[in-house]
Amino acid sequence: MVNFEKIYQRVALQVVQRCHGAIKITKHGKIIQVYDVKRHIWSHGLAGLIIKEECRNADLKEWEFANVRNYVIQELLGKSKT
Repeated sequence: MVNFEKIYQRVALQVVQRCHGAIKITKHGKIIQVYDVKRHIWSHGLAGLIIKEECRNADLKEWEFANVRNYVIQELLGKSKT
């Protein structure tokens, strides 16, 4: 039996590591901007693309992307509190 929550969390950590934590987020959990080191650009709409790419690399289905996004937001909000 596969524990999907651990997979989602692992992929979310890969997204954060790919951006080196350079993700601007509001205190309510909305992703504002993200920096992608592969493309070397800041962008407003790039967060979704990066999440999709990492999810496809992990062989996740499209309906699972939202779960990964939630874990990315939780990880970033957790880091800002500490």
